[in-house]
Amino acid sequence: MQKGCRKNKAYYTAHRANAAHLKALREAHRGVRKTPAELLKIAEIIEPLLAKGQSLNHICSTHAAELGVSERTLYNYIDKNVFKVRNIDLPKKVVYRQRRPKNVLTKYEYQYRQGRTIEDFKTYVEANPGISIVEMDTVKGSREKGKVLLTMIFRKSSFMLIFLMKDGTQDSVIQVFDALNELLGMALFKRVFGVILTDNGVEFKNPGALEHTRTGLIRTHVFFCDPQASWQKPHVENNHRLIRRILPKGTSFNKLNVGDIRLVCCHINSVIRENLDGKTPFELMDSADDKKLLSALNLSPIPPDEVTLSPKLIKH
Repeated sequence: MQKGCRKNKAYYTAHRANAAHLKALREAHRGVRKTPAELLKIAEIIEPLLAKGQSLNHICSTHAAELGVSERTLYNYIDKNVFKVRNIDLPKKVVYRQRRPKNVLTKYEYQYRQGRTIEDFKTYVEANPGISIVEMDTVKGSREKGKVLLTMIFRKSSFMLIFLMKDGTQDSVIQVFDALNELLGMALFKRVFGVILTDNGVEFKNPGALEHTRTGLIRTHVFFCDPQASWQKPHVENNHRLIRRILPKGTSFNKLNVGDIRLVCCHINSVIRENLDGKTPFELMDSADDKKLLSALNLSPIPPDEVTLSPKLIKH
């Protein structure tokens, strides 16, 4: 019957059908599926915001309805040179590789680390669930001696505090702690800065003075990462990248003032984060204690389109 039938026939072959389907998908996603007028509208939105140092994620989160395309599509359009902006104009995309555990063998533990190692930190946090965890570090400017930034970030909200110090000494760090203690009051300070994790920098090697007031009252608990293991406090390390977009490496901090640093702090904490489900650190600082801290330090969010993460933020 089959040989005798003269009508046209079609035979189904699974692998050929699948190949045709995949080809159709590729063809559907090729090219730019927007009119010149629509592309011009998109360009008018993204180009001035990218010039301020904003990321595409931040822009898409605040202008999703107006753009009408996904973040991934915008990256594709930029790759195809559809807009005036190029990949070099985008904030640096960093690819992280998984770090291998590094066992640092030391002949003996320094005295300042006794009872304050990363293992002691884990034990303390497990014994005190719900305690506020803060990561601390410093950021240096140019090689000339002078002002240094002290940074603290709350793990829960990714909110970063930045303080301008006259230098990177132990005394300067202690002065910041004492000033905060006096500004917030002992009870609030203890709740907000429950436990602090930092590295082994010389500026932090007097933990007793950080943990206690000048009258000997305990106000916080300080622990240290393993030597050469800054990845154990990833939140503060990652947020330093945002500081460097405003104050690139090699920039002198000596001309900066407290107002400049407050401005930097407000802009950085107003950036929408993918890892915060599309929210900003400011939005997650929603407890009564958080609001008291923000009020005491005179910190407030920046409107999304006014967020600037480039050297243009600092006028001098």
